[in-house]
Amino acid sequence: MERRPIPAPSAAEGLRGYAAQVTVLLDRTVAETLALQIVAQIRTGIQDGRIAVGSRLPSSRRLADQLQVARNTVVRAYEQLHDDGLVSIRPAAGIFVLAPQARAVLSPALPATRIETPMVERVRPRVPQRVQRLSDAQSSRLSFDFYPGRLAEALFPVKTWRRLMQSAVSGGLRRGMTRYGDPAGLSALRAAIANHLGAWRGIATDPGQVVIVSGAQEGLSIAARLFIAPETPVVVENPCYQGATFAFEAAGAVVHRVPVDEDGLITARLPDVGAALAYVTPGHQFPTGATLSMARRESLIAWARRRGTYIVEDDYDSDFQYDGSPLPPIAAMAPDCTIHIGTFSKSLGPGLRLGYLVVPPALADAAVAVKGLLDNGNSWFDQHVLAEFIRSGSFVSHLLRARGHYREARDTTVAALRRHFGDVDLAGTGAGLHICWQLPPGVPPAATLEAMARKARLGVYSLASAGAYDGLDTALARRGIILGYAAMAPRQIEQGIARLSDLVDDKLDGSPGFLSELLVSEPLSQVPRSEPAPRNRHKPALRAAPPARAVSAPNALSEDPMQIVRGIYRYPIKGMSAQPVNGIMLEAGRPFPFDRIFALARPNVPIDRYDPKWAKKGLFVMLMIDEALAEVRTELDPDSLVFRAWSQREAVFCADLRTDEGRRDLERFVRGLVPTLGDAPHLVQSRQGHFMDKPDNVISLINLATLRQLEELWGRPLDPLRFRANFYVDGLRPWQEFDLVGSDIRLGDAVFRVDRRNGRCGATNVNPQTGKRDMDIPGALRARFGHKDLGVYLVTQRGGKVVVGDPLAVPGPGGSAAPAEAAAVLTPGPAPAGRFICRGCYYIHDGVAGAGVPFAELDAAWRCPDCGSEKSAFRPYVPAGFEPEGTGSSRRRG
Repeated sequence: MERRPIPAPSAAEGLRGYAAQVTVLLDRTVAETLALQIVAQIRTGIQDGRIAVGSRLPSSRRLADQLQVARNTVVRAYEQLHDDGLVSIRPAAGIFVLAPQARAVLSPALPATRIETPMVERVRPRVPQRVQRLSDAQSSRLSFDFYPGRLAEALFPVKTWRRLMQSAVSGGLRRGMTRYGDPAGLSALRAAIANHLGAWRGIATDPGQVVIVSGAQEGLSIAARLFIAPETPVVVENPCYQGATFAFEAAGAVVHRVPVDEDGLITARLPDVGAALAYVTPGHQFPTGATLSMARRESLIAWARRRGTYIVEDDYDSDFQYDGSPLPPIAAMAPDCTIHIGTFSKSLGPGLRLGYLVVPPALADAAVAVKGLLDNGNSWFDQHVLAEFIRSGSFVSHLLRARGHYREARDTTVAALRRHFGDVDLAGTGAGLHICWQLPPGVPPAATLEAMARKARLGVYSLASAGAYDGLDTALARRGIILGYAAMAPRQIEQGIARLSDLVDDKLDGSPGFLSELLVSEPLSQVPRSEPAPRNRHKPALRAAPPARAVSAPNALSEDPMQIVRGIYRYPIKGMSAQPVNGIMLEAGRPFPFDRIFALARPNVPIDRYDPKWAKKGLFVMLMIDEALAEVRTELDPDSLVFRAWSQREAVFCADLRTDEGRRDLERFVRGLVPTLGDAPHLVQSRQGHFMDKPDNVISLINLATLRQLEELWGRPLDPLRFRANFYVDGLRPWQEFDLVGSDIRLGDAVFRVDRRNGRCGATNVNPQTGKRDMDIPGALRARFGHKDLGVYLVTQRGGKVVVGDPLAVPGPGGSAAPAEAAAVLTPGPAPAGRFICRGCYYIHDGVAGAGVPFAELDAAWRCPDCGSEKSAFRPYVPAGFEPEGTGSSRRRG
């Protein structure tokens, strides 16, 4: 027979199975030849998918031996399959099933031999009502993923593990891999775990009480099989680890849920029933992260002994304790009534699938029997390698190294949350690999935030998505977020939290109706304490982050005559008018003085009127939504706290904010300006900080050259006061401020670190001159540049005085650009002849309209008439050219 050429297999066929045996049943009593029966049954197997495409069929000799037929019979069958386009015959290689696209139209096949017997309704399997989900197929699409329990891949001790594996291969591999082992586990591993628990956790146990399991979940299943029958009472924490409560429910237990607080399980709420098991995670409660106090551990043990209950202690995250000494495990305090569950999933990785049980002596034989029924033991090879890893001391070394790494990740996560969300309510920071964050007002509910974040390729998780179950539907289930930080680098953590903060602000920019979801506040219900709080409780001992190394040292900064401070502004009341100042004295690490120290809280928001804390901007009256605020010009005197407002250059309101009556008058005035509020807002004053959009002490700066370039690009003038910056500087190249991030710069006498870029919000869409929303600046920036950043944030490194007209010093020689002639609103006005400003008190000497004597003609011994500063302390005074109009006020001293 002439064989036509067969194309080479495609790359998709690279993974081939080897069908060493195919199922063919021959019937020698029928008229069809044996070759046709072989063809028909192999064809049906290929069509049904039982014989995979690309797999190699048995040789003609092997198949003939299997079927007890002549070899020529099989050869004829294979040739028929080849002619039908079902297989390819490759000399010296084999016979391969072709891909579907290579098949020709098949000739009719004999029907497959099947037994068709009517059957009554099949028995339905007992499928658990709820199943835990630990893997997420979509997680690879996330840019930043805070899934709890995921470890840092780089920390896995690959070299040591490889060496121990090679040692196992050259040692007892043949014996270990060819014999059944003890269902309780490899004796060397059980002994190593017992020794480790004695030294590391204080649990004195015999290797005979240790049972090796495939992770904590199998340990829970063994406990359930040992003690739970239908309707058996079981106690669990609430909220609780899904794997525990679902396993107990699947076994038929009646689950009693006991709430937890910051001291762990509330033992005063334990039910008055004879429960078979009580499941707890005392070291780092999942998901809240609480540590069960010593008093409650003792109370739980006493309750269990009275009721005849076994305590199932899940030693979750116990290997990573960051603050203080860990409390003793319950198994160390009450070994007679405790089933201790440990795992290597959080220390080495869940892919190892190894854990252990430590059971009381009375339960050892029963636990081993159940383990034998489940899987008859774990892999010898993995157990042998892990035993050597622990015995050699490599495990403890790994734990210490990982603890330092995860502590840094914990510190970075807490610092990033505080930087972007203020005084956050966190739990579980003292240990483990995740923290529980109670969402503050101004942030949407957990499920909404999780969905928003997922669309932005950011993974944050509500309790249910993080593997927790809340059977009592508490506030934490609706307002709690779980953040796992172990698998992320510090920079990823910072960027991820920053993106999460921007998400909330961006959503508010694009959908003002979203505001209603931000005003929700649902504090956690507090259970009255039955005992005083432990004395050793304290906030996490965060190590101070080392100061970021500047790209350039302050003494390496170069001045350029064209680089100057063109304007200085503050905004005493958040959302209201800018107020220019001639100069300002700054302190290192402190915010801009008298800037956004007042804010107008929306009606009924959960902000303490007498001791307010920083909160997300959605809780306050703001230009981004309430643009009517820009219809009036306002001024607040920093000394007298007298507030004034003008409309069309006419004074319309005045109040003394030192008095309660004056504050109420202002609240009513704003209510009239913004009728959509429904009720009067509440004026609040920060005692120590500010109400800027960011909670850290940053100062904003705008490069006027960048604004001029945007004017040319967009073909319209831009009022710089749209951007509500503190400093406006000139003489830099457009966008040069972004290049300075991470560097030190000097304005006047003060030195600043350029901390980060400033993402613009919807407030910039409101024209400060007209009070109308006439642009979409964040959208225009994104469309043109792919981001919404404009300007930078500064952090004061060295305090000092900054005055209008002071030089700006940046790293490196030169690099300045002269102010371009662009739109009139940005073109600096010419310096009036003879005007000079004192850097001591900001007194302005006008040689023409004032004293009548030009500054240059004053005697060298002349001094400032206000503060007595020498003549050398004066600088030319150059107005910014974009002063707010209509206030009837002049520049104020800082």
